[in-house]
Amino acid sequence: MSYGLFLVAATTSISYAAPAGPPIRTGLWVTQKLPDNAGALPELEPQLRANHNLSGVCLHIPWRKIVTPNGQPDFDLLDKTVAVFRKTGTKYQICLHPGAFTPDFVYKDGAQPFEGQVKNPHRADFGKAVRIPVPWDPVYQRYFSQIIRQLGSQYAKDPLCVSVVLTCANFMSAEMHLPKTPSDRMRWQALGDYRTLLLEVYKKYTDEWARAFPRQEVSLHLSKVLDLPISFLEDVINYGLSKYPERFTLQNCQLTGRKEDTGMMSYDLVMKYRDRTHHGFQSLAALNGADGRMGSPEMATLNIVHAGGEYWELWHGDGFSPEISAQAAAAWQKAKELGYEAYKKKLISEGKYQ
Repeated sequence: MSYGLFLVAATTSISYAAPAGPPIRTGLWVTQKLPDNAGALPELEPQLRANHNLSGVCLHIPWRKIVTPNGQPDFDLLDKTVAVFRKTGTKYQICLHPGAFTPDFVYKDGAQPFEGQVKNPHRADFGKAVRIPVPWDPVYQRYFSQIIRQLGSQYAKDPLCVSVVLTCANFMSAEMHLPKTPSDRMRWQALGDYRTLLLEVYKKYTDEWARAFPRQEVSLHLSKVLDLPISFLEDVINYGLSKYPERFTLQNCQLTGRKEDTGMMSYDLVMKYRDRTHHGFQSLAALNGADGRMGSPEMATLNIVHAGGEYWELWHGDGFSPEISAQAAAAWQKAKELGYEAYKKKLISEGKYQ
């Protein structure tokens, strides 16, 4: 994933009461891709049983992997994966990926494609040409709404399914990114007033996800959208809060332990809304990586505690490592015990503050 740093503009927002009820998700969660085949599932159960630091699994599901070539739902592999969660009593989140993972039949039936290229150098597919559906295209919306309803029919009543991600207008991830090179933006402009069109898309799918999953958290993964101002994101957030204040959730997916994250657009938005909405974080990268991209767990937890984060999503390798997840849990527990100011002083005194 590629992330930019943006200062939050001073804007007026609608005032809402504090989130109703306790947090829906808490503690450490781990990201997990839907396996390519059922042969990978036997190792998932012992991994979950071996790590008591985890509160749940964020299951990332490429849309094209749960439908047949002619568009019929095929939840066989997904059902088998969820069966492991049920066997181990593991809570889970459904994160359905459209964007570059939209199945071919959607385009064959007339959905308008938008051609782009993977620009994130940290991805294995860097430089690859990809296509996504234009988010307001009616053919795309018909099929995407259909798969959301089908997922809801299958999993919404499962007490272990506690969260869904608000996807609808996406590129390579569940964040709000879209292809945004200068030439990309010119092509978006040629398609119309994309601020107005995208806002209507987000309103529609805030409702669609909330309707299909009526008791689950609905999580918006914040990121810069094209060249749109911060007020666009606030409009999306304010709509979600006005309709579903008890379960609309903000997520920052750029949590680092390199420094204090204040000044980063998505972090500052979480800080702005932290007293009004549920919110949490996902690591930018793997902890203890040789490249230092993520930074230390101590600085990461300082950022979480500063914002009052309710949960922390670890990358797959970190979450399924009992040692690394225990390190993250211990740092977070100490930060919560001391509070932001005292924990910051502790890190400074130990030479760990960056």
